[in-house]
Amino acid sequence: MTIKQFSQTDPLWKNALLGFDKTSTIGVYGCLLTSLSMCATFYGAADLTPATLNDKMKASGGFQAGTAFIIGSAIGNVVSGMSVDYRKGAALTEIDAALAQGLPVILEVDWSPQAGVQTHYMTAYAKAGNDYMVYDPFPYPTSLGQIKLTQSKYASIAGSTDPAKIITGCFLTRGPAQILPPTPPKLDKGVYASYTVFAAADSLALRSQPLVADATLLKRYPLNTVLKVLESDASANPKLGQQNQWLAVMAPDGIQGYTAAWLVSKTQTTNVTPATGAVPAVLPVPSNAIVVKTTVDSLKLRSKPDNTDATILKYYPLGTELKCLESASDVQRKVGVNYEWLQVADLQGAQGVVAAWYVSIVTQGSFGPQPQTQAAAPTFMAAMPSLTLRTTEDGVAMRSQPVIAPQTLIQRLPRGTELAPMGNKTSAANKIGQSGKWLKVKDVKGNKGHVAAWLVQPGPQSPAPENSPADC
Repeated sequence: MTIKQFSQTDPLWKNALLGFDKTSTIGVYGCLLTSLSMCATFYGAADLTPATLNDKMKASGGFQAGTAFIIGSAIGNVVSGMSVDYRKGAALTEIDAALAQGLPVILEVDWSPQAGVQTHYMTAYAKAGNDYMVYDPFPYPTSLGQIKLTQSKYASIAGSTDPAKIITGCFLTRGPAQILPPTPPKLDKGVYASYTVFAAADSLALRSQPLVADATLLKRYPLNTVLKVLESDASANPKLGQQNQWLAVMAPDGIQGYTAAWLVSKTQTTNVTPATGAVPAVLPVPSNAIVVKTTVDSLKLRSKPDNTDATILKYYPLGTELKCLESASDVQRKVGVNYEWLQVADLQGAQGVVAAWYVSIVTQGSFGPQPQTQAAAPTFMAAMPSLTLRTTEDGVAMRSQPVIAPQTLIQRLPRGTELAPMGNKTSAANKIGQSGKWLKVKDVKGNKGHVAAWLVQPGPQSPAPENSPADC
């Protein structure tokens, strides 16, 4: 990953005023601006610095009027094709997936031992074991900012070396950078198990790292493919059938990599079509329900927390937004935790449970303009349109009328937000991608409004049923 490192306290710009504020300087408050500058150099803005980004963001709507508050969705106005997507909390699965793809991530941490969270932002450029390699924008010269997260002062402030307790949020970045295909690792050390294993799921993934992400996928293999285990019996036996455990294996074509230990077996699997799970009782949907997003493809909605095929109701593509039917405290306690389950409702009104370790909490509009006053969201409907849309950019406006004006803004939506079109579905489908056209939509929380048809695209189709004994 090639990133130009900057310090917010560089004498060249540390005394420059940040945004439109009359007292805040880049040197004191410019950590997010400087981190965005570093990420921008990765996405091709080689000549950009914190000073020039500050000026360009001011000229292109990148700060709230009269303040130093950055509107992250405006970064694409300065760096073509670049976008950021905020996540509240330690979204480690998404952070790891981004870094595995070679994409930088801006980490949010607490920089002060005082009560509450005093936010500071840094750029993570690699993962090292369970740690993260980070460019901290505060120290000068920049060489002092090359740190490991768990060895930083921010770990001391958090009182932990666990990244999940140090990280308070993150900005996932995207852009036009070239993503290279993964290189198969060399895992054959001459030590083998006394048995082979069989793929217990169709399209079993072999990966370059023990991590579910597009950038780690080497190849997929059909059900009952024989795999040579590149570990000893003592190492492999405790992993077989266990969630979030990975086996080093060699496929029949000689490719080495990691595969999910919970999706292999010592015996061949009989291909049985999954039964449709019994539909659970419909639960009331809280008006202030937390929204979560799937972090893996083909996540299963189940009738109950049971990993058998008989409980499967449907499959969700990566990035599907779901409304939680549990209290906020329970959701926050469960999300990202192995073997916890969440009761959810989707955009179409289907209800069930999903594996909590494969979702993250969505925080919409946290770095853009705050939502204007609007009517309370209606009750989540049981019957929703079958056509699903997703926003194609960060900061897409939902408006009370199909008119671009400050008074019509309801809220800003991150890239990938799921929306259901209202009214005639054929008419809506014909407008998608059309400049000057507008669509009336509803989001997963029930907010209604108009969005620009040229800033949405059809959502991915739900994955087809597959034979798989676990949720992944």
